[in-house]
Amino acid sequence: MPGQLSAVDAISPAFTRTQRVLFRPFRFGLWARLAVVGIITGEVGGVGGSGGVPRGNIPIPQTNGDDQFRLAARLFSDTNWEQLHQNLFWLVPLVLTVLAVALLWIYSACVYRFLLFDAVLTGECKLIAGWRKWRDRGREYFLWVLAFAVSGLTILGIVGGIPLLLAWRAGWLQKSEEHIGGLLGWGLLVAFVVVVLILLMAVIDLFARDFLIPVMALEDVDAVEGWRRLLAIMGQDKGSYALYVLMKIVLAVGSAIAFTIVNLIVIFVSLIPLGLLALVGYLIGEAAHVPWGNISVILILIALGLLALAAILYLVGLVYAPALVFFQSYALEFFAARYETLRTRMAPPTPAVPTPPGAPIPSWPQMPPTLPGDAFPA
Repeated sequence: MPGQLSAVDAISPAFTRTQRVLFRPFRFGLWARLAVVGIITGEVGGVGGSGGVPRGNIPIPQTNGDDQFRLAARLFSDTNWEQLHQNLFWLVPLVLTVLAVALLWIYSACVYRFLLFDAVLTGECKLIAGWRKWRDRGREYFLWVLAFAVSGLTILGIVGGIPLLLAWRAGWLQKSEEHIGGLLGWGLLVAFVVVVLILLMAVIDLFARDFLIPVMALEDVDAVEGWRRLLAIMGQDKGSYALYVLMKIVLAVGSAIAFTIVNLIVIFVSLIPLGLLALVGYLIGEAAHVPWGNISVILILIALGLLALAAILYLVGLVYAPALVFFQSYALEFFAARYETLRTRMAPPTPAVPTPPGAPIPSWPQMPPTLPGDAFPA
């Protein structure tokens, strides 16, 4: 029955499930595979970054609107376009390669989302077999993710671009000092709407990762049909899902603080042997008169640096495995109280026993505990 396990109540069984998955018994192979899953899905340490672009120490002159338009015209002058045209031979393949790698990574993350759900539900994580099992559902989720991203960016572009265009058509940008009040007022309004839209998109993405994927996986449906069924389930208990979002934010902030400290310690400890190896390699290279400026040597050093970075990231993934399992467990424990199919999979009902007349009917907290012993083979 909906609403009997709140967002706060789901924390304790989520910790219990995390202990059962990772420590009863402890299996290093499971941790190692979960680290890969966490890295690919982007859950480990905020993989993917904030999207910020360093500004650098570039002086930006104070100009009025006309000067800014003249500056833009110079940037897109014939000379600059000619230089760009000369470099298209390597720029186009580079852009296409980056785009292909990004799409492949997103597709892999979509498939591994289902693998993470399955791993926490069953206690087993098999990368190759899991890929084969979930690639069809992952592909459908991937298409929804692309459609959602394109739609969201289009809406944000319209909301932010149309007011900018209207301000330019009205001459406010060319003479900004004469319209500072209007620009400030409308700018704050547009910024507020953009922030609200971004938060709404973040909540939709959260519900997709935590609730849509279980529906797609257990009912073998695509993303559109999954959303239809999920919205029907959520409509029965809207307030609990709002509280879930707030609790997820609180837990995420606490986890971020704790694991940032742990990750800094792990990185610092890892840099000690890596630094010693680098020093030994440098001394050997100096003794062997290695030409450090040679392009081949530079490429080898870059490759070694990337390997060292990958090793550090993998160690961070191993450390983050408990948080990875906990947050997935938290979503499942909360959703199982409202989704009968998932509740049956998490706590299979025991054979029916005749109830004595007048005996109370057990409610959700009194049902058989989650993770029965036969769910986790030793």
